Amino acid sequence: MQKWALTLFFIGTYTFLLGQTPEQLILFGRGTYPGDDSTVTLIRNSGFTTLMLSSFYIHANGDVFSGDDGQHPIIHNGQYTGSKEWLDRIAAVKKGGSIKRVEILLEGRWFNQAPNTYDFIKDWIDSGKTGTLYAIARIMKKTIGADALCIDDESVYDSHSIIRFGEILHGLGLHMTLCPYTRIPFWKTILDSSRKGLVDAVYLQCYDGGGDNTLGPWVRGMGGQVPVYPVFLCRGSFGTCSVTHNSKSPEEIRTSMQEFARECPGLHGAGIWQLADIKDYIRMNCAVKEPASGSATSVSQYLEQLRASLQP
Repeated sequence: MQKWALTLFFIGTYTFLLGQTPEQLILFGRGTYPGDDSTVTLIRNSGFTTLMLSSFYIHANGDVFSGDDGQHPIIHNGQYTGSKEWLDRIAAVKKGGSIKRVEILLEGRWFNQAPNTYDFIKDWIDSGKTGTLYAIARIMKKTIGADALCIDDESVYDSHSIIRFGEILHGLGLHMTLCPYTRIPFWKTILDSSRKGLVDAVYLQCYDGGGDNTLGPWVRGMGGQVPVYPVFLCRGSFGTCSVTHNSKSPEEIRTSMQEFARECPGLHGAGIWQLADIKDYIRMNCAVKEPASGSATSVSQYLEQLRASLQP
């Protein structure tokens, strides 16, 4: 009886929490650096409310690279060295359209890969090199114009360094969001130990390693403190129109959203990973090659179908 009462408390709290939160539709924007003006127009008119600039990697010398360009750092020696046109596009994406928030996703390594991002955050946070992390975060806030940094750690799992890093972000006026697929206790520790209000969203990976995730355990696991938004992998991912890594068509996403909404009443928001895959879906002519994947024949149409699928 107590277990059921606790579950109902968390779900009730979560329903209330989402009732106080505007609808959040998150578009993960891999393939946007340095981008082009037509893509900015697509994103601005997409109906999505948050653009997640993904993915960015910190290297051992403090340089930061976009996953779209592994040859030229966007941050070097504590200075912004990336595309000036990209800065203009990021500024433009929030003007006159649906995008109200821009986040930067810091991606780590998988197991058995060379150290990056979260290895160095861990190493530097207690070694007197916090100035490097401060410089990186400051550029992301002041120069790029990010509203939040998103933590996507899938290998290091050192909560102490992320909590300390969050204090740096708070001092700069940035929020921090979390993008997990497993290890609820790790993420809950970060949430519980961070300054109130710093972490304001959890983006739950419901694909690849998180393909079996459902919303309820994570809502309960996070204690109902912040909204938990499911993130789906769309068809067109990994160079195929077929199902891979739990990718879904718009109709399949809608079905999942309806199931999640029954599990967690009040859910009104979710995300799509990622813009590069949306473009690949159209480039590969998936609507013709594999009709079960969907019917979109243009990027704007596919964006609209995916956006609509996130509203149960």
